[in-house]
Amino acid sequence: MNANPLMSKIKLPGRTFQLPSRGALYKNGELSCTEGEIHVHPLSAISEISLKNPDLLFNGKAIEAVFQECIPEIKKVTELYGRDIDAIMFFLRMVTYGPEFVITVTHSCADAKSHSYTVDLEKMIQEFKFLDPTVVENDYTVTLQNGQVVKIHPIKFEHMIKLFQMNANKKEFTQDDTKKNMIFNLTNIIESVDGETNKKFIEEWVAALTTPYQNRISKVIEKTNDWGPSKTTVLKCKDCGEDMTVELPIDPAAFFSE
Repeated sequence: MNANPLMSKIKLPGRTFQLPSRGALYKNGELSCTEGEIHVHPLSAISEISLKNPDLLFNGKAIEAVFQECIPEIKKVTELYGRDIDAIMFFLRMVTYGPEFVITVTHSCADAKSHSYTVDLEKMIQEFKFLDPTVVENDYTVTLQNGQVVKIHPIKFEHMIKLFQMNANKKEFTQDDTKKNMIFNLTNIIESVDGETNKKFIEEWVAALTTPYQNRISKVIEKTNDWGPSKTTVLKCKDCGEDMTVELPIDPAAFFSE
């Protein structure tokens, strides 16, 4: 069969990026690349429609399908860490629409008006903080007051989706909701306790944690998130001239539109 002559000019080449994790945390075939270098192809119009489908976003299938289509090196989307997911959203937006992202902001100054501002995504990508693989073993491990050794990893995409589903459509949170969220979150970011990896055992153990133990674990959790992209940027208010810190809406429905 002859090659379609129409395709040579419609398919954009994409661009190679390095994941902020450098691929260092992936040991089970999640990626088919070295040091986290992935080639990102632009979104097709059909793929972009799926990113705006509430049902497909709710169950994570939209992100999974888009990543598999646009980034061939990703083999297990649900096993990716949240900080890499955030970075990939920047990469996809960049190769599909270019480096400029327009956001509408109203500053908190007196008589402020709503204005459009252009954010330089290329600059934000260059400022991503990369994970240092040499510190993972020590920085992601904590010894508790009772001598138990806890190993922690960053939250994964599959757990982010489940947490989102658990809390969807809730108008207010009860004390029981807060407890369930805490237990679910800790259970799924704890890799092992004293070498034990059984999630049922870990869940029961988490539910019995006292505050001092949980506080010590929380300090290590902060380290597991201390890399990747910043979702905020500094803009100069067009009304008063002061700097203002603005968070970008990197959720798919808002981020992937001109």
